[in-house]
Amino acid sequence: MSNKIFEWPKGEELVYVRPPNESYSGKLKPFYDSSAFPELQPLVDNWEGIRDEILEFEAKLGHIKFMNTLSHAEIGGEGMWSLTYLMSFRRKFHKNIDLFPFIWSVIEQIPNCVFAGISILPPKTEIKPHYGDTNGIVRGHLGLVIPAPYPEIAIHVGDEEQGWKEGEILCFTNVIKHWVWNKTDQRRYVLMFDFVPQPLVHRQHEICSRGLGSQSFIYLYKRWAWVQKLPEFTYEPLCRLFSLIWYLYLPVQRRFKFLK
Repeated sequence: MSNKIFEWPKGEELVYVRPPNESYSGKLKPFYDSSAFPELQPLVDNWEGIRDEILEFEAKLGHIKFMNTLSHAEIGGEGMWSLTYLMSFRRKFHKNIDLFPFIWSVIEQIPNCVFAGISILPPKTEIKPHYGDTNGIVRGHLGLVIPAPYPEIAIHVGDEEQGWKEGEILCFTNVIKHWVWNKTDQRRYVLMFDFVPQPLVHRQHEICSRGLGSQSFIYLYKRWAWVQKLPEFTYEPLCRLFSLIWYLYLPVQRRFKFLK
């Protein structure tokens, strides 16, 4: 059941999920009604244009495949999940933005949006259970092409499940363990985005830099065995160091568009 009001729970602290102990035990609800976030209305107003830009791109160049995807989720079934990043914790992927200018023009109307990507789930495919990055954001999915209703295509968050509808936004707490499936014979398209809810918007830059710092650590941890052998007490200082670098970089990144 979706909650129609977003409230930051009393006593809830900001957390950033990373190995070796990936979990979340806070008080946020699994799903929220999109009406709790009126700033998202530009996405609803322009959903057909967003859908059409993606489908027109594919009509000219074929199915969208991986473009700077950073996902760590495991995939099961017959297909490969395609997640094309336009922005991640305010880090911009300029090449992809240039390919989808209309989508980006809509995203820019939402100042507390910190992540945007095109998520395509092929037929007979599931994204296995995983946790998101932080409780400092709410994740939204704008339904673009939804071949079937729940439960054939659905997302399970915590102890609840929901499906998507074209032209509507589904909001959920990404840091709670969740998984997704598409049991149909067609591709499912959603615009995936994260936004910092109003009670935390004054900490948006901190959340983005620490989210990227955590992602940087995860990247090294999962690719270099020697990082996993470091004493666990060193993980937090490493994340803090990476976060500081991102904290300084994000405000000036437009000056360095060659870093695509």
